Amino acid sequence: MKQFLKSFLKPTEAHPELLSFQCNICGHFNEDIAKKIVKSREEQSCQHCKSSLRMRSVIYALSMELFGKNIILPDFPEDKTVTGIGMSDWEGYAELLSKKLDYTNTYYHQEPKLDITDIIPEQENKYDFIISTDVFEHIPPPVEVAFINAQRLLKPGGVLIFTVPYMNEGITKEHFPDLHDFRIVTHKNKSFLINITKDGEEQVFDDLIFHGGNGFTLEMRIFTKKSLLKELESAKFEHIKIYSDNISKFGIIWQISWAFPIAARKII
Repeated sequence: MKQFLKSFLKPTEAHPELLSFQCNICGHFNEDIAKKIVKSREEQSCQHCKSSLRMRSVIYALSMELFGKNIILPDFPEDKTVTGIGMSDWEGYAELLSKKLDYTNTYYHQEPKLDITDIIPEQENKYDFIISTDVFEHIPPPVEVAFINAQRLLKPGGVLIFTVPYMNEGITKEHFPDLHDFRIVTHKNKSFLINITKDGEEQVFDDLIFHGGNGFTLEMRIFTKKSLLKELESAKFEHIKIYSDNISKFGIIWQISWAFPIAARKII
C-alpha cells in the first residue's frame, strides 16, 4: 500500500505534465491532473471538492499553525474548545471546519455579519484563529484599521491566516486614497464610483475592478509584500511567516512568487 501511494503521489515519467495528489481539504485522491491547473492559484483542481491551490494552501497553513504538523482537514481533531472565524470563507472548507472546531464563517453582506472596520468590545480577545483570504484588498481605507481590529479579535497567542494578491516590489497602491462618502452607481451597464472627499470635493472613477464572489468585491488597493508586512507589524502581530512551501502530495505547487498565505500571531 505504501509503495502504491508513493507512486500515486508523483508525476509519471511518461506524463510529466500530469500530477496526482491527495486534496488536503476533502481527503480524496486526484489522478493525472494537468500540472498547469494544479499550479493555478484560483482554478478548481480537485476533482471532488473543487478546491484551488489557494484554498489548499490556506488549510495547510492553518494545520501547521494550530497543530504543528501538516494534516488533511478530515483528520483534524474534533475540539470545540478551539474557536475561530472566517471572513467570507470558501464553503468547501468552512463547513468541514465547523464540524471539527468552534468555527463560524462570517460575512460583510449577510448574517452572521462581521465588519472588520467596526468590531464591538464583546468580540475582543475571543478567537484562537481568524481566516481572511482575499478580503483586505476590498476594505475601504484606511486599511490599517482592519489589521488592528483583526489583532484585537484574537486571544493572546491566536493566529491570523491571511491571503491577498500582492506585488513583490514597491509600496501598496491605493486606488481611492481620498475615499470618504462614496457610492457606486451603474449607468448603461457601466459602474462608477462617486466620492465626496472630507474637503467636499467630488470625485468620479470609472476604471473599477471587481473580483468574483458575493458581497463587496470592488478592488480598493494592490498590496505589496513590504507594505503588507509593515501593516502586520504595526498592528502588533508577531511571528509572521510566509507559507511558500511546495507540498506536491497535497497539490500545493507554486509557479508564482507572490500571494502566498501568511500566518501572524498575537502575542500580547
